[in-house]
Amino acid sequence: MTSDFDGGSSGAGGESTEAAVGFSLLGLLERLRVPPAGWRRSLRWRSTLSSSIGRLLAVAVLAAVCGTTILWILNAEARLTESKDYSVLMALAFIAVLVVYRLSQRVVMNRACRSIEQALEGTRTRIASKLMGLSLRDVEAMTRGRLIDGMARHYQVLSQAVMPLVWGVESLILAIFMLVYLFYLSAMAGFLTVLVAGLLVLGYLASSGRLQATMEAAGRADASLARLSENIVDGFKELRLNAGKSAAVRDDYVARSREARDLRIETGSIVGELFVSVNSASYMLAAGMVFLLPVLSGNGESGISRIVTAVIFLLGPIGGVANAIQQLATVRFVMGGIREFEREIEARGHQETAPPGAIGGFTAIEATGLHYSHKASPHDDPGFAVRGLDLSLAPGRVVFITGANGSGKTTALRLLSGLYPPDGGHLALDGRILPAQAPQAYRELFATVFADFHLFASPYGLDADGLARLETVLQELGIRDKLPGDLAQGYDPSALSTGQRKRLALALALAEDRPVLLLDEWAADQDPATREEFYRTMLARIKAEGKSVIAVSHDERYFDCADERYHMDNGRMERVV
Repeated sequence: MTSDFDGGSSGAGGESTEAAVGFSLLGLLERLRVPPAGWRRSLRWRSTLSSSIGRLLAVAVLAAVCGTTILWILNAEARLTESKDYSVLMALAFIAVLVVYRLSQRVVMNRACRSIEQALEGTRTRIASKLMGLSLRDVEAMTRGRLIDGMARHYQVLSQAVMPLVWGVESLILAIFMLVYLFYLSAMAGFLTVLVAGLLVLGYLASSGRLQATMEAAGRADASLARLSENIVDGFKELRLNAGKSAAVRDDYVARSREARDLRIETGSIVGELFVSVNSASYMLAAGMVFLLPVLSGNGESGISRIVTAVIFLLGPIGGVANAIQQLATVRFVMGGIREFEREIEARGHQETAPPGAIGGFTAIEATGLHYSHKASPHDDPGFAVRGLDLSLAPGRVVFITGANGSGKTTALRLLSGLYPPDGGHLALDGRILPAQAPQAYRELFATVFADFHLFASPYGLDADGLARLETVLQELGIRDKLPGDLAQGYDPSALSTGQRKRLALALALAEDRPVLLLDEWAADQDPATREEFYRTMLARIKAEGKSVIAVSHDERYFDCADERYHMDNGRMERVV
């Protein structure tokens, strides 16, 4: 199994190094410890990471040194002012150190941002590649919302949360250096500061578990609410036609919304307590320097003003660390979700990574005794199944599959095209039996328009010749004028009617110029003239080109257009003619 947030992206050497730094930074931010050894695939990469992160850490330390030096310069100049003296050199030193401080901070933030975003991009594309290597059966077993979260939404949350966390880490380094300076001014002041900081850490540790659990519950509640929102949008027609159903959905939405609200309030309350504690501790620390330090130090403490100034300077870094506490919980939660999503993909087994190979013709495709059951795993109860599916296809043949709705026709098409791995039986290409998970080269033989087809907003995968074929078919189908002039720039499928969208889908399938065309009730939403053109003219031309067609059809008046017809009933297929 791939290690969590492993650096698997490719690219130029500089980009790969920065992505590797980003992977390690993500691990450090998530765990606050060195990532597991599995994250570093070679000694050379480990050396690269060490030097790269070391340089980044060195710049962060430089920024902290400059910030502390600025405080020292201000205190030194304050002492000169008290003695009615003034140093131009101190003023120039202040400006110079301030410039270096700002530049070093910008370098740290920009480099960390660039490295982390490249690491996230590498993780995102790696997981997407694994997902696209799954079978259709595996993807259908995962919810649509979970897929979208794992491929996109989690990364948006991470991008928003990581940079405040990086700033918190830099603030922590600055706070350490300022604390050292405070010890230099007064050991007792330093011990008081450490005591207050220790109490804050103990308070965070006491509430961190509750905060993490509440955030996870709130995340699940938000996800549930998002899914229901999608259902409301997708099923709006049904809700408008049924007042009872609409009221029930509304009640469910209100209940889930309240649950999300209550959990977010609880999360905000915990975070608010942390912020209030930090702010209160900061004021108490400053007050302790004024009221307690002179008493605890015996005869009084000299330089109270300088000590208070140092404590006030500490408040900024402390605030950055406090803000990072909330972001740390968010990062852990989201990164855990990404890891879990990738593990689920890997646990589903086969991910095809081999190149598809050349698309060629065939002499025979034979399905023998194919069996498939709709169940998520072998342990589930048996669902609807197709059994004993036998079919033979030769080039230049038109095959119709008929049968009532729910008889298994669509499942049969998905089995024949290699989208579903059969539970039994086998497919053979030119006499060679294929593995259960058909190779991509076999699937490349098919162009499809399923009943639940999806239209992308661009003609992906078509070269110049494919675009020329697309132009021709769109003209034949009478919808070229419904689309933009330059098809390569994309189009809006939602602007078309259902019938027009189906015609565009058919045109795209034909433009792919595959040996076999699979159509799932394509003519069902077409007007009589288009239907006549399709059955009597287009199918004949496709056949004359030596290509094959497997079409699900209910149009009895056109059954004579088929060379063979298979009928399905309750998951079983029989050859009719």
